[in-house]
Amino acid sequence: MTTAKAETLHDVSSQPSQSLIAWLGFACMAAALLSGILKGLWELSHPILNDTHTLPFAPPAQLWAYGILEVIKSAGFLAGLYGFYQCATKRGLVVKIFMGLAVLGGLFFAVVWMWIAVTTRFTLVYVLGGMWYQMIAPVALGVAALFARRISWWGAAWAIVVGVLNSQIFALLGVGQAMVVQGVIWLAFGWIVYSLRVVPNYRGTNL
Repeated sequence: MTTAKAETLHDVSSQPSQSLIAWLGFACMAAALLSGILKGLWELSHPILNDTHTLPFAPPAQLWAYGILEVIKSAGFLAGLYGFYQCATKRGLVVKIFMGLAVLGGLFFAVVWMWIAVTTRFTLVYVLGGMWYQMIAPVALGVAALFARRISWWGAAWAIVVGVLNSQIFALLGVGQAMVVQGVIWLAFGWIVYSLRVVPNYRGTNL
């Protein structure tokens, strides 16, 4: 009984502030809206990524805007993942490793996209970074949240859905449509993080 009480007190004391989680969730939603939905609509109305061979002839303002929006995407999505990591998991070693790889992946993704904007040379190498924070990390955090039982099961399940959908939408849909769908699913994820400003401290497996 004493041990359980001590663990609960430790969990409460280690919880991040409500305002921090609110801002992390808001950052994720803002990034989803800007770099997902709005950018996708822009690409649908004026495509420059359907044929990457014509990328050097794309309007410089649009190409630079794309690069900046991808940097915003990395920062915002990582903010949402970090908020979820703080509130929904036990923050054990395994999850810390996945979170660290997600941060490195996000940085790599952003740097490659800025390189594309500067050189006007398209490369798919950015996927090597994007897969870590857009696909793998959400699934890993969602599984950890299911074991930790700090939040409702559907919130944890949605994190897994986010990762799975991200791994499929660009292959199944056109670039512009995939961006819009990506924005919608991350907007929902950001809202979940925002709603986790206060979470119960259930005991669970230390993942």
